[in-house]
Amino acid sequence: MLLVAVTGGPCMSGQATAGQIATTPPKPFVLPAYERVVMKNGLTVLLLEKHDIPLISMNLTLRSGSVYDPAGKEGVATLTAQLLRRGTEGRTADQISDQLDTMGMQFGSSAGLDSTTVYADFLKKDAASALPLVADIELHPTFPDAEVTKELARAQDEARGVKDSPQAALQAYFRKFLYGGSLYGRPANGDEVSIKTIARADILAFYKANYTPGNAILAVAGDFDSAQMKAMLEQSFGKWSGAAPAKPALTATAPVKGRRLLLVDKPDATQTYFIMGNVGIDASNPDRGSIQVVNTLYGGRFTSLFNTELRIKSGYSYGASSRFTESRVPGPFVMSTFTRNATTGPAMDKTLEVINTAHAQGFTQAQLASAKNTIAGSLPPQMETSQALANTMARNELYGITRDQFNANLVTLGKTTVADENRVLEQYYPTADNLVIVVVGKAAEIEPLMGKYATDITKKKIGDPGF
Repeated sequence: MLLVAVTGGPCMSGQATAGQIATTPPKPFVLPAYERVVMKNGLTVLLLEKHDIPLISMNLTLRSGSVYDPAGKEGVATLTAQLLRRGTEGRTADQISDQLDTMGMQFGSSAGLDSTTVYADFLKKDAASALPLVADIELHPTFPDAEVTKELARAQDEARGVKDSPQAALQAYFRKFLYGGSLYGRPANGDEVSIKTIARADILAFYKANYTPGNAILAVAGDFDSAQMKAMLEQSFGKWSGAAPAKPALTATAPVKGRRLLLVDKPDATQTYFIMGNVGIDASNPDRGSIQVVNTLYGGRFTSLFNTELRIKSGYSYGASSRFTESRVPGPFVMSTFTRNATTGPAMDKTLEVINTAHAQGFTQAQLASAKNTIAGSLPPQMETSQALANTMARNELYGITRDQFNANLVTLGKTTVADENRVLEQYYPTADNLVIVVVGKAAEIEPLMGKYATDITKKKIGDPGF
């Protein structure tokens, strides 16, 4: 939800008069206080009581994601997470589903680059049944052969299907082109090559090595008494054992100098999808608050500079956005959009123009105030649910961000000045001369244009295996 400053109406303290833009943002969101304890088996537990709704949310985060996949077997972390609820030592997949449905309980699991997440939402009255069920799914999966076979087939179909959606494939091509052979360049869900190499033994090995209390964070938010919850968690998770696995070697990738371009030929494409970007920031970057303010204006909302130029004014695209993906080491900054084949050149030209304009002109104090109001106004509703709070606590713990640091970042966000903005643009946003560009489209029509945007050009066919 985007909130804008109100103009007009009676003049009141802290409000804007007619024709003015409010320069004082709303009071920033503050992450409530929560308790952090470490169980005897090494499991980190975070507890936040929230008694407005009789609902409890859990987020169990493992510090292992797809970067822990064995080389050549990318996708193991994702497959392991998706197979958790397909049967345990004491329950079949159907029995698990029936129990979840009986309680009206939401449950899910997935893997990203840095972590694996298992989440659950259930009513307070069902806590005594829900906690043992979640623990059983997490601690005692059996990965039945038939279920593994079905999931591998589904994953293989999905890997092939990604190539049918240029917008989905674009992200994987960009990450691989930017990070090359490093761990952050690999596809989190695997590809049609790596999935073929995965067997049940690989999934079991990944589970045994990574699903351990010493590697886990359990965040719980909602309507409970902390003392009682700790006792219940001890009963359900206390016998879980295992230390954290060895960490993979993560090396930060330096931002690319000059321009590099990858053209992925999709002969039947009627639209061109492209990304321009470079290496961005990590999850604990001290400037991330000010970066969020600047990116709101740059390409983070409908009225941003990028979307205004590409969609509202020129009509080249139905949407254009920019974002930073924060990871343990700096993730990518991307500007992504799509356009008709016939307007590929003008749309790419306009994107470069946006980059140059932002660096040359920046944004005004009034625009910064508007962005801060947007963020301050949207955060409370985004963070009001127990699941959002549990997710935030777990993410902060994963990246070593304390509650005080999290709240201090929001204060910094609200105090971002024009001087801060200028420094952020210079330090973190690539110039038009230093870009990694990935284009997915019909090469027969757009390839002649590509020499204008880079001399270092690589070409692939979308049907080629992998990314």
